[in-house]
Amino acid sequence: MSDAYIGLDIGTTGIKAVAFDAKDQQLAIAEAPTPVQTVGTGGEYDAGELWKCAASILLKVTTELSSAGHHVLAIAVASMGESGVLVDESGEPLAPVIAWFDSRTEPQSKWWVDNVGIERTQTITGLTPKAAFGANKMQWIRQQLPDLWARGAKWLNLADWIVYRLTGVMATDYSLASRTMLLDVSKRQWSAEILAAAGIDIGLLAPLVQSGAPVGIVTVEAARCTGLAPGVVVGAGGQDHVCAALALGITEPGTVLDSIGTAEALLLVTAEFDATGAISGAGVSQGVHVEPERTYAMTGHLGGGRVDKVRQEAGLEWDEFIQTSEAQSAMDELAQYGQERINLMLDAADVVVTRQLITGGGSRLTTLIERKQAISEHPIEVADQIQATALGAAKLARRAVQSK
Repeated sequence: MSDAYIGLDIGTTGIKAVAFDAKDQQLAIAEAPTPVQTVGTGGEYDAGELWKCAASILLKVTTELSSAGHHVLAIAVASMGESGVLVDESGEPLAPVIAWFDSRTEPQSKWWVDNVGIERTQTITGLTPKAAFGANKMQWIRQQLPDLWARGAKWLNLADWIVYRLTGVMATDYSLASRTMLLDVSKRQWSAEILAAAGIDIGLLAPLVQSGAPVGIVTVEAARCTGLAPGVVVGAGGQDHVCAALALGITEPGTVLDSIGTAEALLLVTAEFDATGAISGAGVSQGVHVEPERTYAMTGHLGGGRVDKVRQEAGLEWDEFIQTSEAQSAMDELAQYGQERINLMLDAADVVVTRQLITGGGSRLTTLIERKQAISEHPIEVADQIQATALGAAKLARRAVQSK
């Protein structure tokens, strides 16, 4: 029997609960597709359905752990960024949860550029205005669903929403707050200046906490549907890519996480926020790492989706397609573009890479890795931990216990 720490990963296509022991050895896992509704502009989630799905897979994991004699000490949640849940005074969700990839907020993004300003936003939040960020989703609800907006009491990022359902406590960590376009990254606080320009009340935003800090404990009500014991510690988690970076040891300045899935996310750890405009001016975003006293620069592009698009156009199954010259050309293009984005980020941050670690589904494409290594001026490693996001959350759960 051993103590267990659960990392819950609320992902774009799947929700996953993974339990680890104190030495990061996996003890149990359960997963299910993320319940998403496809719409003309992309997609949206129902907050209640997300919670039901998360509770269901937690119950599967806790049942397995209990049967093996393991004891859960803590849990933390990682999630995709940008999406959020508007809740009323009683904590009930009010509006659809707009997916990060949904394009309906393009008009709000244009308004932001014209009225708040690109340079002003970059200097304070580290972000170049784009439709995906949480603030634009808030404004869309305010404009399109004004009656619901008027009843809104808090905006919770997706991980925050699950933590609230587990504990009854509303809070958000700095890494997810970094994706709202409302955080003053250098000061680690909500930006009064940006909020005033956007017409958003600071009272709508949850209190900020450090990833790995204890947020609350599992309530009796949450225990009934998750199998977690009442009183289990719930720690603050973070954005999925940043939690994965923690799990894989990408925490020191100059280290790079290259996560290749449908999209390729490229994260560079930095020692501090760059207020000179060099990083933002290169179209690279910045945010707060889940590791204390660390920030990050991040960029990305359509990753494996580039290759799969070519496969679909060829009308071939993957095993057949991968042998074709079209596949080789597509992977050449993906490797070249990905490494160019990394070099752009390194040049903007004025740092020399000390380590590049590749994870995600694309890390299993040997040809792609070989192409990237041939282009790169530094060694590239492939991660052997395939549950990195969940492990990062579990590590933060363990920190929450240790800090109590």
